[in-house]
Amino acid sequence: MENTHNVAVNRAKPWQVALFPFNNAATNVYFAFYNYFVYWAVLYLTGSAGAAVGGVVISSVLAIGVSTFASLFAPLMRIFDGVTDPVLGGIMDKTRSKFGKFRPFMVIGNVMLAVSVILMMFVARLIPKGMAWLMWTIYIVSYVIYVLGYTCQCAVTKAGQTCLTNDPKQRSQFVIWNMIGTIGSIVLVNIMAGGVLTNEAICEKGLIVYQAEEGKLISQILAELDPSKNAVLIDKLTALNLESNKLYVYNYGAAYGDAFYNIMVPFVVIVSAIYTIMAIAAIWEKDRPQFWGVAEKPAKMKDYIGIIKGNKEIRWLVLSSGLNKLASTVATSGTVAFMLYGCLMGDYNGLYVPFYALCFVFMGIFFVWGSKTAGNKGQKRGVAQFTLFALLFYIGVLIMLCIYDHDNPATYLSLFSTDGGFRLTINFYTIVFIIFYGCGYGAFNCCDQLTIPMVADCTDYETYRSGNYVPGIMGTIFSLVDKIISSFQTLLLQLFIVFLVPGLNMLPTDSTPYMSGMELSTIICFCLIPMAAWLVTVFCMTRYGLSGAKLKEVQAVNAVRKAAVQGGMSMEQAMATWQTIDQVPDMFVHKPKPAIDKKTGKEKEVRYNFLDRIYDKVFTKHENIKSAPPSSNAVDIPEEFRTEEVKALYAAQTTGA
Repeated sequence: MENTHNVAVNRAKPWQVALFPFNNAATNVYFAFYNYFVYWAVLYLTGSAGAAVGGVVISSVLAIGVSTFASLFAPLMRIFDGVTDPVLGGIMDKTRSKFGKFRPFMVIGNVMLAVSVILMMFVARLIPKGMAWLMWTIYIVSYVIYVLGYTCQCAVTKAGQTCLTNDPKQRSQFVIWNMIGTIGSIVLVNIMAGGVLTNEAICEKGLIVYQAEEGKLISQILAELDPSKNAVLIDKLTALNLESNKLYVYNYGAAYGDAFYNIMVPFVVIVSAIYTIMAIAAIWEKDRPQFWGVAEKPAKMKDYIGIIKGNKEIRWLVLSSGLNKLASTVATSGTVAFMLYGCLMGDYNGLYVPFYALCFVFMGIFFVWGSKTAGNKGQKRGVAQFTLFALLFYIGVLIMLCIYDHDNPATYLSLFSTDGGFRLTINFYTIVFIIFYGCGYGAFNCCDQLTIPMVADCTDYETYRSGNYVPGIMGTIFSLVDKIISSFQTLLLQLFIVFLVPGLNMLPTDSTPYMSGMELSTIICFCLIPMAAWLVTVFCMTRYGLSGAKLKEVQAVNAVRKAAVQGGMSMEQAMATWQTIDQVPDMFVHKPKPAIDKKTGKEKEVRYNFLDRIYDKVFTKHENIKSAPPSSNAVDIPEEFRTEEVKALYAAQTTGA
């Protein structure tokens, strides 16, 4: 009965499901570029040293001071971003405009993000050298605009799903399309910034010089620079009139040049704007009052404390997701990539991009598998199952890194060689590492993406639990904890890399040489921190109660309550009348189409495998699912509260149409 099916489930068109995740891609473009905010600060917040067209030279005291400020300021601003999230969530929940509830925040947020990077990285460079205070002011103001804009747009990714679709299968497809969006955002920016622009023929490199007790004479640095490529840098170094008896060490990298930002800022702004337009088109038809939930009126600020206190599911979710995000941002940061592929393996340019590409092949496999698992058995099942997979595969990665010996080339990752011509040179160590890392990377990214539609599940559960439709506050509560926890990325990198490796006074780049102690730092950042976060996730999922079966009840109860409220019943009466799925009339219970065996034409038998047994034994103790079958104690909507649509459904049910 098609009409009945539509009452129970709000579905989106396939192209809408495909394009809406690009709102997340639009913010991820800036998130990936965020790492270079600190580099920019080191370049331009340097007072009298100023900025050269091709690079900048600064003393060690000034460089470390600015770098420390930027490293601490960024996490503080990220916490500020998280604190503003609930306020924005409340505004979003109360918003009812002709342009919709969610679309205004997508547009405003993306414009603010563009303004922030243009102001920070273009306008600030026009400030005269003697007005350092103004450059600092612009940097701070730009950063505030950035975090507010990021919050505006990012919150819609979680909140908007509640009106786009509540079909479990469609929500689970978010991971597949978000993977494509991730390739077009985070991966694209990282490949562009960390791969393409490292080529001097494309992007002229900048130069930072640090004073140290041991290092190269400034004359030696000048001798190594190619005059045809580094004329501006040579002039700048010569003009400093440094004493020849002082020693200096230097860091030479593309991320420190003007040319890098001249290319990357327009690139980021344009790509993010295109993704935003795609996402707006996807949600346009659904961003209307009839899809905004069952509540009669928006929640008040005082209700939010009750939401946090009463909805334990969102608490378990934000804890696990926040720690996962922190672990992911540490393990996949450019700094750790420089250390693993460059410092340890000695071939950053030859390994970084190919390994990135290989990992996304594995991600594609795991995302399709994870989407199918979550669609059939619930998002919780997908997160629990693939977190365990990630742990198992990363044990293998940990063993491979423990085997690594800097003096033994057989333990180096190797893909290509140009000695005697370009040729493939994959050794046994590399093959085993790729299998373990690729599968682990695919599994944990699948878990990370599945948590996003779980916010929509928690929002639906809140409507079921309290009658409040608060997608904005639910999404921003999630973001609050996520941002506060993940704001410690830079501090962890400083702690486990700079402070742990003797003689290293800054985060490594593509030109940093190997130093003793980097093996341990890599093992901690690349393996142990993520594995610790996944153990926490496993624990949280044993407490998280929104399984596929529970969500079926949530959707059915919400559907019949919504129909009754639209007919004039009060929310309080609707909540008292329908509380469990056995009380819901059959027409409001979602009945997915059975899987049919193409050979026999009969319904496929549901098989119970060992993964099901593990899941049931470990993760189902706190789900509290009622045993009564759906509609076994059905309570019909009273005649006086039936809309014309509901009356038609009852009539069709009576006649058997």
